[in-house]
Amino acid sequence: MPSRAKHIISNFMSFVRINGTRCRKMAAGAAIKNALFKLLRGAGTTLALPDCSSFCRQAGTICRLPRNYCTKTTIGFRQQMDHTIPPKEYKWTPGNLISDNFKLGSNGHVCIVLNRQIQVPPHVVKLLWKNATLRCAVDGGSNHLKNFIISQTDGKKNSKGETAASDIEPPDLITGDFDSITEDTIEYFKGIPKISTPDQDATDFTKAFAVLQPVMVQRKVKDVVVFHDCSGRLDQVMANLNTLFKVQKENCNVYLLSGDSITWLLRPGKHTIQVPVDLVTSQRWCSLIPVGRTAHNVTTQGLKWNLYHAQLEFGGMVSTSNTYSTEFVQVETDSNLIWSMGAYDFEEKLRSIIK
Repeated sequence: MPSRAKHIISNFMSFVRINGTRCRKMAAGAAIKNALFKLLRGAGTTLALPDCSSFCRQAGTICRLPRNYCTKTTIGFRQQMDHTIPPKEYKWTPGNLISDNFKLGSNGHVCIVLNRQIQVPPHVVKLLWKNATLRCAVDGGSNHLKNFIISQTDGKKNSKGETAASDIEPPDLITGDFDSITEDTIEYFKGIPKISTPDQDATDFTKAFAVLQPVMVQRKVKDVVVFHDCSGRLDQVMANLNTLFKVQKENCNVYLLSGDSITWLLRPGKHTIQVPVDLVTSQRWCSLIPVGRTAHNVTTQGLKWNLYHAQLEFGGMVSTSNTYSTEFVQVETDSNLIWSMGAYDFEEKLRSIIK
C-alpha cells in the first residue's frame, strides 16, 4: 500500500474508537473518510477494522458501517453503556410516602401545600404533615390547608362538650405574593410568619424554594412532599412540572402528591424504584414522560412492557398506562424523565362516594 494511504489510514484509525464508544468526530472524520474512499476505490484495497467490518471489499464497492455516526448528545450515554463511565445510581422508595413510614429521610422531610384542594387521603396528609421537619403553605394553599384542618375537627367534641381543638399542626410559614390568600385565612393563621415573594417572573411554588432551601441545608433535609392536584388548569400543572426541573438537585428531591398519583423527576442515570406490593398486585398504572427534550436511550426492567434503548419524545413515543411485573423497577436514561405512578384506589373511592 502506498505510504500516503498508510498515513491517511493511520489518522483515520486514531479517531475510529473514542473510549470504546465508536462515536466519530463528525467533521474531521468525514474529510478523512472521503479522501480514504477515493484512494481505495482506485487501488481496489480492502480496509479491515478491529470489529472485522470493512469499508471496501473490492474496488468500487463500499460496505456499510455496523453503526451510524452518533450525535454529541448521545456520546456520554454510550460511554455509560460501554461501562467507560458508570451511570449515577438512584434509589426510590415511594412506599414511605403512601403506606409505610409516612416519613422520608433520616432527618425528615418538608411538606408544602399549593393552591389546590387537598385530594390526598386525610390520614396520609395528617401523618406526612405531622412527621415533617418543616411545614409551608404557599399563598392560596393556606386557604385549602385551613379548610382541611377545619374539616378534620368539624363536629368533634371534647370531654366538656366543647368543640375539640385541632391536632393538626399549623404551618411554620406562609410564602407567596399573597394575591390568593383570604382575609379569613390571614386571621386564622395570624401568628404564623408570612414571607412575601413578589417576583412575577416565577411561580409562588418556585419562589418558595428560595425561602426553604437555606433552612433545608441547615437541617440536612433533602426530601420535599408537595400536596397538589392534577385536575383543573393545565397551565398550573405544567408550571409545577417546570418547578421540578428547576429545583430538583442532588440534595433536593421533590415529590408531587395528588389524590391519585405520585410524580417526581428522574435525572440521567440508573434508577431503582421499589414499588409497594399492593400496587404491583393491583396492577396500578405508571408512566415515563420526556418533558423538555428527547430521551435518546431509555431502558427499563420490571415493567409489563419494558423499553430497550428506546427513544422517548413528544411527537414520537411516550410511555403511558404501563404497569409492573415485579416489585423492583429499574429505569436507565440519558435524559431527564418525569416518572408518575398511581398511588391510591382513587377511582374506587370516587365510585363509592357517587353511589
